[in-house]
Amino acid sequence: MKPIGDLFAKYKLTFYAPQATVEKACIEVIHKVTGLTIAAEQVKYNVNTKTLSVQVPSILKSELRFHHQTVLTELKKTLGDKGSPESIR
Repeated sequence: MKPIGDLFAKYKLTFYAPQATVEKACIEVIHKVTGLTIAAEQVKYNVNTKTLSVQVPSILKSELRFHHQTVLTELKKTLGDKGSPESIR
């Protein structure tokens, strides 16, 4: 008899978060870490390169650069290692 949690183990290894989910999670994590409110239109995620692009004014971008590693760490906690972005531009 297998535990129910083990039945979905193979899906956890093969599936990862879709683009829209990563963008929404990014907006929430940035707001949580920095207090900045970013619109959904300002965030783009490239699945192939795992790069998150944020189009905000330069003063906000410099604040985001300051918290870059913290944001990426929080995204890994939220989305998992496989589905999270590796860099923010």
